[in-house]
Amino acid sequence: MNKNEFVWNSQEGELTFDGAPALLFWDSAIELFLNTIEEISGSDVSTTVYEVTGFRMGNLVSSYYEGRTDVVELLNEYSDIYKSAGWGVFEIHDYSYEEKRAVVRIRNSWEHRIFKLAGKNKAGVLLPSHWAGIFSGLFKQDVWYKMTKSQQEGHEYDEIEIFPSTVTISHNIHELARKKEQESIMELEKKVEARTEELNSLVQELSSPVIPVLNGILVIPLIGQYNEERISNLMEKALVELTRLKAKYLLIDLTGIKQVDPYTIHGIQKLIQSVRLIGGQCFIVGVSAELSIQILSSNVKIEGIQSFSSLQQGVEYAIQQNGYELVKKN
Repeated sequence: MNKNEFVWNSQEGELTFDGAPALLFWDSAIELFLNTIEEISGSDVSTTVYEVTGFRMGNLVSSYYEGRTDVVELLNEYSDIYKSAGWGVFEIHDYSYEEKRAVVRIRNSWEHRIFKLAGKNKAGVLLPSHWAGIFSGLFKQDVWYKMTKSQQEGHEYDEIEIFPSTVTISHNIHELARKKEQESIMELEKKVEARTEELNSLVQELSSPVIPVLNGILVIPLIGQYNEERISNLMEKALVELTRLKAKYLLIDLTGIKQVDPYTIHGIQKLIQSVRLIGGQCFIVGVSAELSIQILSSNVKIEGIQSFSSLQQGVEYAIQQNGYELVKKN
């Protein structure tokens, strides 16, 4: 058929095409195969898989004709081969061995038939990259392709421009690997960011709770290190609760603080000033000997701020200032 030899050995279940073992498939079977690859790999990965496969298939085809110098006649033979094998009608519209360029026109290819059957509105990449592989073998140089016309867009044929290029299949694979690696990193960063926000929210909820002790008296224990955000949340929470509960006294408990920096001390100072502006009073409680030395060494002025070594002392003092006294029950 068109100078191509098909031999069926029904006894052994073999088919040879021009002396080489071959297979026959329905278009629908190839469609299922391609769709499965895309379903498992995803669109971007499967596109690169198709291009790599097509390119290497093209290189394999050209290797069968190693040493042939009549390239124009060989390309005409390719056209007959593909027509005989059901690959569609291929025409070499333009060709230049010196410039390493070519233009291939394809009509009714199996890839177009499958895409049309599946209702896809994009052109395939396997056969264009296949021709890039063929011409890379014929030209002994890396070439790539560009689709200039497509039957999917209403043209009479697919037109593929072949040209010298530094883009290679190995380059495409490495680019894809880097892209997938970058996507994985970005996804991991998003998860870390989301987790960080969740933990920050949890820390804000658990740290520095405002605790009502007695009528008009609140305690706010400080825990851990404080930055600008935590100081701001601390002030907001303290002022809101002081106003909501109509409290007069706020005890800032430093029992849970082992080390204090000038920034935290300055934040406490701002909190005390803010509470005073709305008519409240602040005391510092839970000040250990070590902590008092750190505060004095910080060069932050805290004159006029009442402080106590324990929470109990601070609460008793606030009760007295509030007009009450603790009486032991008989």
